[in-house]
Amino acid sequence: MATEMKKINVLKNIKTSKTASINLCKFGDVKAVSKAKTIFPFTNDVASEVEIHTKLAKINLSPEILDFDTALHSITFEYLEGSNDVANYDEQFLIKLGKAIKKLHLVDFQDTAIGSFQQKIDAYRQIFLDVDDSSVLAGFKLFDSLYDSSNNLVFSHNDINVSNIFYGDDIRLIDWEYAGANLPIYDIASITKSLKLDEHQTEIFLDSYDKKFDTSKIKSFELLISQVEYIWQKALNLTTN
Repeated sequence: MATEMKKINVLKNIKTSKTASINLCKFGDVKAVSKAKTIFPFTNDVASEVEIHTKLAKINLSPEILDFDTALHSITFEYLEGSNDVANYDEQFLIKLGKAIKKLHLVDFQDTAIGSFQQKIDAYRQIFLDVDDSSVLAGFKLFDSLYDSSNNLVFSHNDINVSNIFYGDDIRLIDWEYAGANLPIYDIASITKSLKLDEHQTEIFLDSYDKKFDTSKIKSFELLISQVEYIWQKALNLTTN
């Protein structure tokens, strides 16, 4: 079911891929972004994304949903002012980012219809049941070695990278397709890997997050993230060909 419809005028295409077509648009008189999703077994559906946005927009962690249509797998959300060019980040950015991720991980998700990262990995396993790929198998093996308990799960973005961090007065995140319950270190490692943080920068970020993580464990999760990215790309190819 969609919300009350207003006329959407597409201004230009931002990005088109196997997962979504994303356009800059006007929603009525409001500058906005529209996204038409392709749904996969390992991604959140539109209803889940809307629920996530609704909860997180209240605490300035995501853009506000303006319109959606679950039948068409489409979402329209507010255009974020600010920059997502965080290549030249400074100490203030790292401090804000640490506080934002901490705020995300403290969100109560028990009343939210989201799955876990474990369930997304299980969806990948089903796709690769009859595929013999040593890199995929290595990724699953590493996951199993790092996830020996389902305790201490938090609400996690699961795909934080430089392209979906918007930096202005607040830090807000986009692209919640893979969000769900996960260990907090997964988001931490996603950030240290994507931003290529050195030891000093990592210390600033973690001080702001207000928790210490073992450096070797972060490196192990960075490796897992690289392997999950490989698995994701292979799964995408298998399910769209």
